[in-house]
Amino acid sequence: MRPLPTIACALALVACDLDAEPLLQNYGQGGVAGADVVDLDRSEDPPELDGDTFIGRVGPSDIGRGDHSGATATFTGTGGRVCLIIDPQSVWRDDKWIDESGSEQNNPFMQDYPYDDGDVDLQAGLAAYYTGSPGETMGDFINSFPDENGVERRVDLNTCLLEDRWGIVGSAAGRGTPEWCSFETVADTQYRIAITVFSVPTDDNELKYAFELRDGDCPVQVDECSLRGDYDEHENVDLPEGFDNVEEMYCRGPADPPER
Repeated sequence: MRPLPTIACALALVACDLDAEPLLQNYGQGGVAGADVVDLDRSEDPPELDGDTFIGRVGPSDIGRGDHSGATATFTGTGGRVCLIIDPQSVWRDDKWIDESGSEQNNPFMQDYPYDDGDVDLQAGLAAYYTGSPGETMGDFINSFPDENGVERRVDLNTCLLEDRWGIVGSAAGRGTPEWCSFETVADTQYRIAITVFSVPTDDNELKYAFELRDGDCPVQVDECSLRGDYDEHENVDLPEGFDNVEEMYCRGPADPPER
């Protein structure tokens, strides 16, 4: 067999000399950072049942190692239903807004800016079933048990079951889109909420989110405007006159649309 030409070998070596770090979401000026796991129970103002809207921030997941960023919180069951709602930064479409009738319309003054959007997955269940360690590693509620034959069986004990836009249970919302669920609780029993980062805004590598824990069922309709405060204060986009942030622009819309 004849050896490869020198130029072909050189090209092959160049093609293999790739640096994949800039493609990871947790890549910054100082290199790759570890996963950011936050225990909200240790914060100065943790989420509370029927408390104020909690505004949190979290960094990107360590995709290379498979370590997820996220946050956890714990609450005590009431013996009735509870509702969890989370709205990740910012709004799912910057080129839409809500008009005075409450209908979503095209915003002729903006193009969609996807670089400010993030996405999280919301789960909850009995704290005893949570597989992660608050403040250290993110987990889930997937456990196993031996059947009568001694065979290990997987069981998903997540009680926060979401519906997609077609009403199918078991889905998750997309980028910048709220997620919510409600479920029955056992009185005086500890429950854990897990907010797992799926993606973060690429313009600053940090995800801001709004979260509420409510007593009872969730509202019939939850949308971008149900929770407020998850917008980026330093967002580098040009907004139409009269608006300070994309969340306000989407939810308030123009009572008197500006001139084009």
